[in-house]
Amino acid sequence: MLDERDENFREMAALGNAKAVRAYIRGGVNIDGQNKMNEWTALHWACARSQAETIEILIRAGANTDLKNSKGELAYDVCKSDEIRALFPNHGSTASRSVATLEEKVESEFVPNYLVNPDLVKAWGMPEDVLPGTVVATQSEPEYMRQREIEAPVASTGKSNNERELLVYREQVDEASLLGSVFVSDNEQTIAALGDVIREELDGVPDSFSLARYNGKLTVPVSAKQEAFNVGRIFRGADDAVVLKNKAQEP
Repeated sequence: MLDERDENFREMAALGNAKAVRAYIRGGVNIDGQNKMNEWTALHWACARSQAETIEILIRAGANTDLKNSKGELAYDVCKSDEIRALFPNHGSTASRSVATLEEKVESEFVPNYLVNPDLVKAWGMPEDVLPGTVVATQSEPEYMRQREIEAPVASTGKSNNERELLVYREQVDEASLLGSVFVSDNEQTIAALGDVIREELDGVPDSFSLARYNGKLTVPVSAKQEAFNVGRIFRGADDAVVLKNKAQEP
Protein backbone atom coordinates (compact mmCIF):
# COMPACT_ATOMS: atom_id res chain seq x y z
CA MET A 1 0.00 0.00 0.00
CA LEU A 2 2.87 2.38 0.79
CA ASP A 3 4.32 1.76 -2.68
CA GLU A 4 0.92 2.61 -4.20
CA ARG A 5 0.77 5.84 -2.21
CA ASP A 6 4.27 6.74 -3.38
CA GLU A 7 3.23 6.22 -7.01
CA ASN A 8 0.06 8.25 -6.56
CA PHE A 9 2.10 11.00 -4.89
CA ARG A 10 4.50 11.15 -7.83
CA GLU A 11 1.55 11.19 -10.24
CA MET A 12 -0.02 14.15 -8.43
CA ALA A 13 3.33 15.98 -8.54
CA ALA A 14 3.62 15.38 -12.29
CA LEU A 15 0.08 16.67 -12.86
CA GLY A 16 0.72 19.75 -10.72
CA ASN A 17 -2.01 19.03 -8.17
CA ALA A 18 -0.50 21.22 -5.44
CA LYS A 19 -3.34 20.67 -2.97
CA ALA A 20 -2.95 16.89 -3.20
CA VAL A 21 0.84 17.09 -2.91
CA ARG A 22 0.50 19.07 0.33
CA ALA A 23 -2.04 16.56 1.65
CA TYR A 24 0.23 13.59 0.90
CA ILE A 25 3.14 15.29 2.67
CA ARG A 26 0.96 16.01 5.71
CA GLY A 27 -0.15 12.37 5.56
CA GLY A 28 3.44 11.18 5.97
CA VAL A 29 4.20 9.99 2.42
CA ASN A 30 7.88 9.38 1.63
CA ILE A 31 8.65 12.66 -0.10
CA ASP A 32 11.82 11.16 -1.61
CA GLY A 33 10.24 7.87 -2.72
CA GLN A 34 11.70 6.68 -6.03
CA ASN A 35 10.11 4.63 -8.79
CA LYS A 36 11.53 1.10 -8.75
CA MET A 37 12.26 1.11 -12.48
CA ASN A 38 13.65 4.57 -13.29
CA GLU A 39 14.25 5.92 -9.75
CA TRP A 40 12.41 9.17 -10.50
CA THR A 41 11.12 11.08 -7.47
CA ALA A 42 8.13 13.40 -7.21
CA LEU A 43 10.59 16.28 -7.58
CA HIS A 44 11.99 14.80 -10.81
CA TRP A 45 8.48 14.61 -12.29
CA ALA A 46 7.47 18.09 -11.14
CA CYS A 47 10.64 19.50 -12.73
CA ALA A 48 10.23 17.58 -16.00
CA ARG A 49 6.65 18.87 -16.33
CA SER A 50 7.54 22.44 -15.22
CA GLN A 51 5.15 22.42 -12.24
CA ALA A 52 6.61 25.45 -10.47
CA GLU A 53 4.22 25.59 -7.50
CA THR A 54 4.67 21.87 -6.80
CA ILE A 55 8.45 22.19 -7.01
CA GLU A 56 8.42 24.98 -4.44
CA ILE A 57 6.21 22.93 -2.11
CA LEU A 58 8.49 19.89 -2.37
CA ILE A 59 11.69 21.86 -1.80
CA ARG A 60 10.21 23.75 1.18
CA ALA A 61 9.06 20.43 2.63
CA GLY A 62 12.61 19.10 2.52
CA ALA A 63 12.75 17.04 -0.69
CA ASN A 64 16.29 15.80 -1.31
CA THR A 65 17.57 17.71 -4.33
CA ASP A 66 20.67 15.49 -4.53
CA LEU A 67 18.87 12.24 -5.41
CA LYS A 68 19.61 10.88 -8.88
CA ASN A 69 17.49 8.71 -11.13
CA SER A 70 18.68 5.52 -12.79
CA LYS A 71 20.45 7.59 -15.47
CA GLY A 72 22.34 9.67 -12.93
CA GLU A 73 20.19 12.77 -13.35
CA LEU A 74 19.25 15.14 -10.55
CA ALA A 75 15.78 16.69 -10.55
CA TYR A 76 17.58 19.94 -11.48
CA ASP A 77 19.02 18.23 -14.56
CA VAL A 78 15.59 17.46 -16.04
CA CYS A 79 14.29 21.03 -15.70
CA LYS A 80 13.30 22.44 -19.08
CA SER A 81 13.74 26.17 -18.54
CA ASP A 82 15.86 28.70 -16.66
CA GLU A 83 12.72 29.83 -14.85
CA ILE A 84 12.26 26.37 -13.32
CA ARG A 85 15.98 25.91 -12.59
CA ALA A 86 15.92 29.23 -10.70
CA LEU A 87 13.67 27.59 -8.09
CA PHE A 88 16.64 25.52 -6.90
CA PRO A 89 18.95 27.09 -4.33
CA ASN A 90 22.72 26.64 -4.68
CA HIS A 91 22.67 25.05 -8.12
CA GLY A 92 23.88 28.08 -10.10
CA SER A 93 26.27 26.66 -12.68
CA THR A 94 26.18 22.99 -11.73
CA ALA A 95 23.89 21.84 -14.57
CA SER A 96 25.55 18.96 -16.39
CA ARG A 97 23.64 19.32 -19.69
CA SER A 98 22.67 22.08 -22.13
CA VAL A 99 19.08 23.30 -22.27
CA ALA A 100 18.61 21.98 -25.79
CA THR A 101 19.91 18.54 -24.83
CA LEU A 102 17.67 18.47 -21.77
CA GLU A 103 14.54 19.38 -23.68
CA GLU A 104 15.27 16.77 -26.32
CA LYS A 105 15.94 14.18 -23.64
CA VAL A 106 12.80 14.88 -21.61
CA GLU A 107 10.59 14.83 -24.69
CA SER A 108 12.05 11.46 -25.71
CA GLU A 109 11.43 9.88 -22.30
CA PHE A 110 8.61 7.39 -21.97
CA VAL A 111 5.55 9.38 -20.91
CA PRO A 112 3.08 7.53 -18.66
CA ASN A 113 -0.53 7.25 -19.78
CA TYR A 114 -1.71 9.40 -16.85
CA LEU A 115 0.17 12.33 -18.42
CA VAL A 116 -0.88 11.61 -21.99
CA ASN A 117 -4.53 11.28 -20.92
CA PRO A 118 -4.73 13.03 -17.53
CA ASP A 119 -7.56 12.13 -15.17
CA LEU A 120 -9.20 15.44 -14.24
CA VAL A 121 -10.14 14.04 -10.83
CA LYS A 122 -6.50 13.47 -10.00
CA ALA A 123 -5.38 16.68 -11.68
CA TRP A 124 -7.38 18.86 -9.28
CA GLY A 125 -9.22 16.61 -6.82
CA MET A 126 -8.23 15.51 -3.32
CA PRO A 127 -6.95 11.92 -3.13
CA GLU A 128 -8.50 9.43 -0.73
CA ASP A 129 -5.22 7.73 0.20
CA VAL A 130 -3.44 10.70 1.75
CA LEU A 131 -3.26 8.70 4.97
CA PRO A 132 -1.82 5.16 5.11
CA GLY A 133 -4.33 2.33 4.82
CA THR A 134 -6.79 4.01 2.47
CA VAL A 135 -7.24 3.48 -1.24
CA VAL A 136 -7.29 6.18 -3.89
CA ALA A 137 -10.24 6.35 -6.29
CA THR A 138 -9.30 5.34 -9.84
CA GLN A 139 -12.47 6.30 -11.71
CA SER A 140 -12.06 7.89 -15.09
CA GLU A 141 -13.30 11.47 -15.47
CA PRO A 142 -16.54 10.52 -17.27
CA GLU A 143 -17.32 7.84 -14.66
CA TYR A 144 -16.58 10.33 -11.89
CA MET A 145 -18.82 13.01 -13.36
CA ARG A 146 -21.68 10.54 -13.82
CA GLN A 147 -21.30 9.47 -10.21
CA ARG A 148 -21.38 13.13 -9.08
CA GLU A 149 -24.58 13.64 -11.05
CA ILE A 150 -26.13 10.71 -9.18
CA GLU A 151 -24.89 11.83 -5.77
CA ALA A 152 -25.52 15.58 -6.10
CA PRO A 153 -29.33 15.48 -5.58
CA VAL A 154 -28.79 13.75 -2.24
CA ALA A 155 -27.21 16.40 -0.06
CA SER A 156 -24.88 15.09 2.63
CA THR A 157 -26.46 17.45 5.17
CA GLY A 158 -29.95 16.18 4.42
CA LYS A 159 -31.15 19.80 4.24
CA SER A 160 -31.64 20.12 0.51
CA ASN A 161 -32.22 17.91 -2.49
CA ASN A 162 -30.83 20.59 -4.82
CA GLU A 163 -27.17 20.47 -3.87
CA ARG A 164 -24.90 20.06 -6.85
CA GLU A 165 -21.31 20.48 -8.00
CA LEU A 166 -20.07 23.51 -9.91
CA LEU A 167 -16.71 23.48 -11.66
CA VAL A 168 -14.69 26.64 -11.09
CA TYR A 169 -12.29 28.12 -13.65
CA ARG A 170 -9.98 31.10 -13.56
CA GLU A 171 -10.39 33.62 -16.42
CA GLN A 172 -11.28 31.05 -19.11
CA VAL A 173 -12.76 27.58 -19.48
CA ASP A 174 -10.02 25.10 -20.26
CA GLU A 175 -8.24 22.33 -18.40
CA ALA A 176 -5.25 24.47 -17.47
CA SER A 177 -7.52 27.06 -15.82
CA LEU A 178 -9.57 24.60 -13.75
CA LEU A 179 -9.25 25.46 -10.03
CA GLY A 180 -11.53 22.72 -8.71
CA SER A 181 -15.17 22.41 -7.77
CA VAL A 182 -17.54 23.39 -4.99
CA PHE A 183 -20.86 21.95 -3.86
CA VAL A 184 -23.69 24.45 -3.59
CA SER A 185 -27.36 24.46 -2.71
CA ASP A 186 -29.36 26.09 -5.50
CA ASN A 187 -32.12 27.39 -3.22
CA GLU A 188 -30.24 28.01 0.04
CA GLN A 189 -27.09 29.83 -1.07
CA THR A 190 -26.76 33.23 -2.71
CA ILE A 191 -24.30 34.22 -5.40
CA ALA A 192 -22.40 36.23 -2.76
CA ALA A 193 -22.19 33.15 -0.54
CA LEU A 194 -20.92 31.15 -3.51
CA GLY A 195 -17.99 33.56 -3.78
CA ASP A 196 -17.21 33.03 -0.08
CA VAL A 197 -17.25 29.23 -0.51
CA ILE A 198 -14.85 29.47 -3.46
CA ARG A 199 -12.44 31.63 -1.43
CA GLU A 200 -12.57 29.21 1.49
CA GLU A 201 -12.24 25.91 -0.38
CA LEU A 202 -10.07 26.48 -3.43
CA ASP A 203 -6.43 27.38 -4.03
CA GLY A 204 -5.23 29.77 -6.71
CA VAL A 205 -8.20 32.13 -6.32
CA PRO A 206 -7.52 35.83 -7.18
CA ASP A 207 -7.48 38.25 -4.23
CA SER A 208 -10.34 40.15 -5.81
CA PHE A 209 -12.65 38.63 -8.37
CA SER A 210 -16.08 38.80 -9.91
CA LEU A 211 -18.17 35.81 -10.96
CA ALA A 212 -19.30 34.86 -14.42
CA ARG A 213 -21.44 32.01 -15.73
CA TYR A 214 -20.22 29.76 -18.51
CA ASN A 215 -23.23 28.13 -20.20
CA GLY A 216 -21.35 25.84 -22.56
CA LYS A 217 -20.98 28.49 -25.26
CA LEU A 218 -20.60 31.91 -23.69
CA THR A 219 -19.17 33.42 -20.51
CA VAL A 220 -21.80 35.75 -19.06
CA PRO A 221 -20.82 38.20 -16.25
CA VAL A 222 -22.82 38.14 -13.02
CA SER A 223 -23.73 41.69 -12.05
CA ALA A 224 -23.45 43.19 -8.58
CA LYS A 225 -27.25 43.40 -8.43
CA GLN A 226 -27.47 39.64 -8.91
CA GLU A 227 -25.25 38.78 -5.92
CA ALA A 228 -28.33 38.51 -3.70
CA PHE A 229 -29.97 35.96 -6.03
CA ASN A 230 -30.01 32.27 -5.16
CA VAL A 231 -27.35 30.23 -6.98
CA GLY A 232 -29.98 28.26 -8.89
CA ARG A 233 -31.46 31.40 -10.38
CA ILE A 234 -28.19 32.21 -12.20
CA PHE A 235 -26.56 28.81 -12.65
CA ARG A 236 -29.57 27.00 -14.07
CA GLY A 237 -28.07 24.66 -16.67
CA ALA A 238 -26.72 21.22 -15.89
CA ASP A 239 -23.44 22.11 -17.62
CA ASP A 240 -23.04 25.60 -16.18
CA ALA A 241 -19.65 26.44 -14.69
CA VAL A 242 -18.24 29.33 -12.67
CA VAL A 243 -15.55 31.58 -14.16
CA LEU A 244 -13.58 33.90 -11.88
CA LYS A 245 -12.61 37.22 -13.41
CA ASN A 246 -9.74 39.07 -11.75
CA LYS A 247 -11.06 42.51 -10.84
CA ALA A 248 -7.56 43.97 -11.01
CA GLN A 249 -7.55 43.25 -14.74
CA GLU A 250 -11.04 44.53 -15.46
CA PRO A 251 -11.39 47.92 -17.17
